[in-house]
Amino acid sequence: MKKLISIILPCYNVEPYLSRCFDSLKAQTIGLGQMELIFVNDASTDATLDVLTKLEAQHPDDIIVINFPENRRQGTARNVALEYASAPYIGYVDSDDWVEPDMFEKMLKAIETYDCDFVECRWDLARDKAHRSPVKKLGKPGYLDLSIPSVKAEFIGTQIGLTALWNKVFKKSFLVDHDIFCPEQIRYEDIFFCYLAFLYANSYYRIDEPLYHYFINPSGTVQSRSKDYQFDKMDIAVGFLQTCRERGLDRSYKDEIEWMFLEKYYVYMLWEVFHEFPERSYGCYLQMKETVQELVPDYRDNPFRKWESNAFDHVMLNLLDCPLDEASFLQLRDEMLKKMG
Repeated sequence: MKKLISIILPCYNVEPYLSRCFDSLKAQTIGLGQMELIFVNDASTDATLDVLTKLEAQHPDDIIVINFPENRRQGTARNVALEYASAPYIGYVDSDDWVEPDMFEKMLKAIETYDCDFVECRWDLARDKAHRSPVKKLGKPGYLDLSIPSVKAEFIGTQIGLTALWNKVFKKSFLVDHDIFCPEQIRYEDIFFCYLAFLYANSYYRIDEPLYHYFINPSGTVQSRSKDYQFDKMDIAVGFLQTCRERGLDRSYKDEIEWMFLEKYYVYMLWEVFHEFPERSYGCYLQMKETVQELVPDYRDNPFRKWESNAFDHVMLNLLDCPLDEASFLQLRDEMLKKMG
């Protein structure tokens, strides 16, 4: 049977959670027969591969298992799985999470009805099925025509922090035609992927329901704070900026691209450094300042700074214009942390 959607699931040491994830997919109202589940075992050291092998044997028409003998991280897993995908639509699920039974029915109905490049839904943060916290609503629900420049700008401005792949469904042709991919051997690859998708997309639909349950895994990358790999976000942001310029996207979206870079490379990361790496904050600030002034010398004039909702961002960017010595910087940092948390 021809599949309607290919769902890509990177797996690394998720043996305790795989059954919960798979059961939520098997229970989808569109039926397992409409889905192609592509699991990528990324050299797990637990029994993840054994579980996947059994699932594949039980559902040979619906499950593909790809096994990496060496750990290649999520970016590579997602890229390789996309090459195996045969369905016209692509979804992503993290293998320690789970979804509502009607998630993909609703996502596919929206993407087909509105002929969108991609759709997404809301999600919640879950410690288990009984303890879930809804995530703040961001952006407008419903259909958006992103071919309209003002709509695209507003969309990017409000979605800039929402860079997860797991709550979205894409047309496969959209991803392939625009060479939208994940950087490999680096964390936070979904930032790069989603930012490219935001720029290339001409149509979008947002479902205002929490259909995806993101498991707060205490051993997961996102929950592991104060680790050096948090700085991968900076490399991702620089790579995104360079890729956009190489592709000529800055001819149409210069302000948007540079704002996305400024937010992810500098504003978000410096604030994270304030909290998680206080002893390194001044050195990081000097490095960021030099890089921003080199790569985006006209950052002062970016129109996104004028948005009322970007007042905090504007304050952070003002620091780039201040000749702060270390003592003055640290005093200012402590005052900002005390005032803004």
